[in-house]
Amino acid sequence: MPFFWLILFVLILVKREYLYIYLRIICIFIYISLTPFFSNILELPLLSKTNNFEKLEKYSYVLVPTAGVYKDFQSKWHPSSNTLMRVSQGEKIAKKLNIPLIISGGNLNNQGISEASSVEKYILYNNVFYDHQSKNSYETVLNLKNIFNISGTKDKILIVTSPKHTLRMSLILDTHGYSVSSYAENIENSINLRSFIPDPRTVHSTNSSLYEYMAILKYIYKEYITVSIFDD
Repeated sequence: MPFFWLILFVLILVKREYLYIYLRIICIFIYISLTPFFSNILELPLLSKTNNFEKLEKYSYVLVPTAGVYKDFQSKWHPSSNTLMRVSQGEKIAKKLNIPLIISGGNLNNQGISEASSVEKYILYNNVFYDHQSKNSYETVLNLKNIFNISGTKDKILIVTSPKHTLRMSLILDTHGYSVSSYAENIENSINLRSFIPDPRTVHSTNSSLYEYMAILKYIYKEYITVSIFDD
């Protein structure tokens, strides 16, 4: 859709003698933006804090922010596949480290159930705490203290979330004084000939990257995240 409006803008406002040149540039840009190579380059900064988990480090909690629910045709609520993947990985790590697991996810639409409630029946681990109030990443961090009385000065948090969401979650925790690491499966984006061939599947990846960048900028604007240009 953005490309449609861009083309329409060019057709209306650009002088006829330059129209062919501008349309060629747009077509080249569309081609590039649909390649896996472009998608991989776009997401690289978002993955900068992914998987800095250290086995010998002592962690206090594993934190898993949920990622949505859905309602089936019988009006029953279920966790999304992304939520289940995060929770399953988080439970596995919490068991291995023998530390508490925190699952955070509120009721976004004020109907049905909280996202944290949707996963309770899938979890076998006993040492689990649920945050049913947080409706976004910022509230998740606030409620670590407000609900669980977890202090950033003494507790190190291990977050388990989707790779692209890791940076935003880490920045919020850093801003509020928490020591944080993240765990994620290794992502290997090898470059080959197919990387430069347009693939419709890259649209979702590109959109999710853009969403995260916009969310980070929004959080910086609202001062949920503070970033120093002098940080190493």
